[in-house]
Amino acid sequence: MMITVTHLGWPAFLVAALILTIGWYAVVIPKLCPKKTAGSQAGTQAEEEAVETGQQTDELIGKAAMPEGVTEVAAHELAFVSRENQQGLVPDALEELKSIFHILETENGTKADFIGLFRLVAAKYRKLAGTPSQRALNEYIRDNALFPISDTELETLWN
Repeated sequence: MMITVTHLGWPAFLVAALILTIGWYAVVIPKLCPKKTAGSQAGTQAEEEAVETGQQTDELIGKAAMPEGVTEVAAHELAFVSRENQQGLVPDALEELKSIFHILETENGTKADFIGLFRLVAAKYRKLAGTPSQRALNEYIRDNALFPISDTELETLWN
């Protein structure tokens, strides 16, 4: 006895597709997601609590190392710089300082020459005064100056 279907309608097709889909997922899902036993749930909870409190469990091999170049800082130590400072003022001020140091080096400039040239830079970049960027620029000045210059002198020059 051979059954031939000459015409299969959309409702019959959709019912067959639905039954086959449900059957497929009924077989696949249990294999991909095994049920957790009571013992494995207790272990998972203990691991989660240890991670939250910063403790290690016996099951863990050791504390994960931080990637190279990454450091942890406290929230109060974190500061953001405005886009204007990142993209304009600080790099421009740094370039002008490099030019000043180059001139002082080639012309055997003195501390008085530096002070005269730096007053122009400080006036031009007044927005940087009192910011973390100013402290970074001061450090750059102290590292590259051919003469000793104190924090007090630099503060006076910025104001």
